[in-house]
Amino acid sequence: MAPKSLPRAAGADATSEDKRRFGGGPQESIDSFDTTSFEFLALPLEVVHEVQASWSALSASNQALDQIGRTIFNVFFERFPEARGLFASSKSAHAAKFIKALGNIVAVLEDPAEVKIGVQSLGFKHIGIEVTIPAVLALRVAVLQVMHTSLGDQLSASAAEGWAQLLNYCGGALIFFRSTLADRVRVLKESWTIAQKGTNLQAGTQGATKDSAEEGSGEHSGESGKSVPQGSATATDEEKVSMSRFQRMMGRGKMRKTVNQEDTAHSAMDADEGCSDSGDESAKFHQQQQQQAAAVMTTSFEEMFSINASVMGVKKSSLEWMTEVLGTFDSVVMNVNDWDRFQEECDVLTIRISKYAAGTVILKQFRGCLLAALRSLLPKDWSSAHEDAWTWLWESVAKVLTDNLEKPPTYEKAYEAALTGMDENHKFKLRADLYTRFFEVAPAGQDYFKQSNTRLHFIAERVLEMSLEIYQSPKQMVSLISALGLRHVGFGIPTDLFPPFIKSYIEIMTKYVEDETVVQAFAWSLRLVAKILVRTIHEGSTVVMKSINCNSVKLLKRAIIAAPRKLRAMWMLDVQVGDQHISPLAWSIESGSLKVTEAVLNDLLTIRADRMRYYYGVDTLWSRHPDIVKKLQQEAPMLLTTLLEGLIWRSHRTVDGMRRVNYYVKHVLVKADGTFADALECVSGTGDPTLVSHPTVALLADCLWTGVVVRQFISSRMWNVFSLGVFIMAQEVWPSWNVPEQPHYNWMIFCGRVFNYSVGMGRLATFHLYRIWVWCRNTMRRIIKEIDTDGNGEIDYEEMKEALQKFKETVSEEVKKAIRALKEEGPGVDEAKKAIANREKNMYNIISFSLLVLLGVMLSHEPMFWCSDAEKWPTEYCDVTGEPGSPTDLKYRYSIFAMCAMAVHWLILIDLAVFSTEISAFLLVCGHVLAEVKQFLMALTFLLFAFGSTISIWCTDCPTMGGDFGDMPNAVISLFAITVGLYQGDFRQFQENALLLALVTTFVSISVVLLLNLLVAQLSRSYEYIYTDMLGFARLNRASLLVDAMESCSRVRWRRFVKSLDFEKRLEFDEGDLGLSGGIASAEPASKHIQTREAIRRYGGTTSGDAPWPITQEDSNRNEDGEEADQLDEMEELVNKIARRVNQLTLDAPSAAAALGGSSKLSQDMSSMSGEDESQTE
Repeated sequence: MAPKSLPRAAGADATSEDKRRFGGGPQESIDSFDTTSFEFLALPLEVVHEVQASWSALSASNQALDQIGRTIFNVFFERFPEARGLFASSKSAHAAKFIKALGNIVAVLEDPAEVKIGVQSLGFKHIGIEVTIPAVLALRVAVLQVMHTSLGDQLSASAAEGWAQLLNYCGGALIFFRSTLADRVRVLKESWTIAQKGTNLQAGTQGATKDSAEEGSGEHSGESGKSVPQGSATATDEEKVSMSRFQRMMGRGKMRKTVNQEDTAHSAMDADEGCSDSGDESAKFHQQQQQQAAAVMTTSFEEMFSINASVMGVKKSSLEWMTEVLGTFDSVVMNVNDWDRFQEECDVLTIRISKYAAGTVILKQFRGCLLAALRSLLPKDWSSAHEDAWTWLWESVAKVLTDNLEKPPTYEKAYEAALTGMDENHKFKLRADLYTRFFEVAPAGQDYFKQSNTRLHFIAERVLEMSLEIYQSPKQMVSLISALGLRHVGFGIPTDLFPPFIKSYIEIMTKYVEDETVVQAFAWSLRLVAKILVRTIHEGSTVVMKSINCNSVKLLKRAIIAAPRKLRAMWMLDVQVGDQHISPLAWSIESGSLKVTEAVLNDLLTIRADRMRYYYGVDTLWSRHPDIVKKLQQEAPMLLTTLLEGLIWRSHRTVDGMRRVNYYVKHVLVKADGTFADALECVSGTGDPTLVSHPTVALLADCLWTGVVVRQFISSRMWNVFSLGVFIMAQEVWPSWNVPEQPHYNWMIFCGRVFNYSVGMGRLATFHLYRIWVWCRNTMRRIIKEIDTDGNGEIDYEEMKEALQKFKETVSEEVKKAIRALKEEGPGVDEAKKAIANREKNMYNIISFSLLVLLGVMLSHEPMFWCSDAEKWPTEYCDVTGEPGSPTDLKYRYSIFAMCAMAVHWLILIDLAVFSTEISAFLLVCGHVLAEVKQFLMALTFLLFAFGSTISIWCTDCPTMGGDFGDMPNAVISLFAITVGLYQGDFRQFQENALLLALVTTFVSISVVLLLNLLVAQLSRSYEYIYTDMLGFARLNRASLLVDAMESCSRVRWRRFVKSLDFEKRLEFDEGDLGLSGGIASAEPASKHIQTREAIRRYGGTTSGDAPWPITQEDSNRNEDGEEADQLDEMEELVNKIARRVNQLTLDAPSAAAALGGSSKLSQDMSSMSGEDESQTE
């Protein structure tokens, strides 16, 4: 694509007023341009002050600088209308950039070096635009006319002359950079891109062999294979020799790998000696071996650089600092047209190289190895232009390195000593004065630094530390600062506050530190840190991130509308600056911009298609955020439904009353490494019965249940049924059949009980011990991972002690949590839902553990073991246990424990209800309403004891015909019998005792009339609460059981199940329309979920992945929430936009009219603005 250019316009000539006011006509102004060199701008100090004073007056005027910038561009376009096509974005944006750049240059006008750096940066940025002298002249006249109009007599003649010289200097510099550096930058980037790809050296070896022959033939004449124009940089003799050696080494080294070593050695020796009598056959064989070697040799730039460094005899100590250069060289080359970034990379490289001994850093050696490696990788493309460009690049880098290489060690030592020597009071005063000075220089900073004083002091202290750490660990600090900058992108802090903050900090440091070296060290490192931070913020401030900061769905849609269709998902999932990444989606969740989060999820999970392929962001979403379900569950659970709904595709066509449905649940079910994902655990952890009843989760749970868990569950629970049967036979049936004449029944009883103790109790013990071991293992792994900061997987003795201490604290916290759960200390709604969902699973664990304890106690009381010395053993009757009808205490206790164990054996079978969601739901309802019954029983117990103790004190001699109230236990039993309807007497028996009758009547009124009716009301309300989500709670219970069962699922069974799902198979959308893979095809009744429109957005036109999706009428008719927009709302928004634009033009009218000398241009501009509004509306 040809670069943009500014044609010469006749309208660029200066008017007579220009000649009178600014001294000179257009020809004189053109002659004052220097487009052949780029030197320092030498302005008298008085003129500099006049220019800065005029700029300050302009900034303090009633008009805002942005408005002045727009007025300047209005005049500029009036004088040079051809320039309108060069500005792709809005005029307001370019005006703001222009004013900002102009203000930055004026601010440093006293320092010619800083001015040169700033203008050089502008020159690099404008390399792609062919700036012409008439265009610069037109812009200069526009600036001076607007300043004269705004300032009047405040703009002196010397200030106007200074402004003219400054603008001429900037324009000449832009033309100079365009004419001299554009081709160099293009050559550098193109050749570096090819070299970085690691090209195949087949052509390179052939070219190298040819060059070697030419070099050998021209060795005495001093000629090279290609002519170099005069004035271009040429290769040194050392570099040529290294190339020749390297080329010969390639020809020999590869031959040794392809033929017999002895024959190859002779062939290589003959080839190296260049014997003339070897014959054509030997030469042909040698050539074939070289071609074969070249065909398989592929290397990268780093490898080629290392080879050339070895050939040139570079020492190992020198290779170390060269490796540092190679680590940053890609950023240096690719940002050569951005002077600020180029200077930043060179400064960081200076610090990194300064860590090595001064004698080992020989910059010329790197130049030789660099050029030799590039020549080897680009044998056919290499030319004098490449030689000149790469030589110029390294000389530019070497100049920066040479000027600053001695500074970092000196600065680091002085600054570290000064920072260490400061006491806390000294630092506190420094930090306090910093913010006082900063808020004086930049009052707007008070709107952003709103934290507490302690936080502000922490920030200032961290700045001091980072300024030192950049000297100590430059590579790590660049990554750390980049990560910090990306976080500032989300905070939305303007970068305009960084310069006054840095300036204020340097001024305060100068006040508190007398050593000039320390101040210079702090200023140099602080500016470098600020450069990296500001650059990171600028690069990370994408349009998507800005829309997230504003929490605006409208801005988000405008931002991604221009995204290439193959990169659309990554625009919303990844922003990279250097080696640091930030996810706009993750940041929107963390910052609470949930409207944008929902819009991003909807956009990612919308299937789009052209004629060639389908685009669906689910794979990209899970590759970038494999924990997206967990993240939403913890921070935005209300958006889980949006995520789950986006994983479903439903056809809008029905066949025989059924609708085709595809569930893309691969990533929800399987991790990238093939293991079970934790999505189901996160969903069940919400305790939301509605969420777990979502079709996606229901399908996922059903697949896991039928494919993996059901067999495992049946095999484990059938043991409970079998154990119950054996327990019944051994404790009840066989003992009732036992008679002395048939002693074999005793053996059956003995074997049954041994089975219960060994198999039943052993299985339960193994189950609980395994759960404890798994929990301990996972907890220790988590703790060790937190302690092992270096990530090598090894910890020392002290770290192990710390891990054990944390493990002890975790166990203690879990015990306290369990106690709080038993106490039920005021659970909230969410906790109550989770408790309901996990009640059955927790109940099974409690019941099974209770059974384990009971069996253990029964084992310790087993009569057959105690009667092992009896003559008729096996028997359960002996002297220790007693005879039938007169058991001892041991046998009595055993019968009590056996009775409890029998009941618990039946209770443990409740877990089988999971096979039916209806039965499970019913049990959950029963369990839920039991809490109300418990409260009723507690209140009734209180009443029984209160009235029983009261009546028994007074009624010591009362008759017992109406009930025994003579003592407290009998009184409580009598009152309880009256409450539950078991009382057999008649109230007329109390007539003789009026006080007793009154007390009993009062008790009955409270317990029966009040408490029983209140219990009925509470049960009704509780049932209504749980009935609406009864099946959902049952599914929650099943989901928790599934997650629990998957922990013990074998890898073989899991892999077999995943393979049976065949996620690699592409699912059909319609008959013959193969769509996307990674899902499960299903069908549902057509009336279950109505789908009247095609769920896939299909687009015509180009199928290129680099093209954005076209805007359709359907997209235009949707509002911010993705719904059909109301036409009245659109009209209201259009009217508001027109009103805002008219108000803005009204404010711009006086200055624009004065600058243009009339109102025709204003009306023309207003009409053009209206046209822009209409085009935007369209």
